Amino acid sequence: MTDTEIASKVKEIICTILKVSQDAITEETAIGDLPQWDSLHHLQIITALEKNFNFRFTPDVMMELEDVSDLIAATTERASL
Repeated sequence: MTDTEIASKVKEIICTILKVSQDAITEETAIGDLPQWDSLHHLQIITALEKNFNFRFTPDVMMELEDVSDLIAATTERASL
């Protein structure tokens, strides 16, 4: 899977969980920027990424995941291992 495909899938997962269109998010969109992106939905996004890409984020990494670009970078790094 290419980095572009991973980024697209990450955005798709975020949009599905938050029930928003792809137009509603950018790589700078962060937790709290959208009313539906609260802490519970953030955990659901992280869990969905782990299941979809078959890896686990460490607690330290989870604490650093604050926006779409963080989620994409962390997923790309782990999915290519």
